[in-house]
Amino acid sequence: MGSVTGTLLSADDPRIAYAIKYAWEPTEPWNFGPYPRSAWLKHVENVLRELHPTANSDSLTLTARTLAPFPLQKPGVP
Repeated sequence: MGSVTGTLLSADDPRIAYAIKYAWEPTEPWNFGPYPRSAWLKHVENVLRELHPTANSDSLTLTARTLAPFPLQKPGVP
């Protein structure tokens, strides 16, 4: 098994806080609902990519998965 090369990134952005708090609110126009969780993770990764343009994919994935407000099968794995 390979080693994890991702590091946690700063996620200090109101869009991420909003996505965490209101991810499942039915009144939100971009509501991802309980599925697909991958859409929520992709959204957060895209915001992180704007904040950290030089970050590697593993770091973006690891940070998004760490912030996820829902259970993941393998939470700490990018």
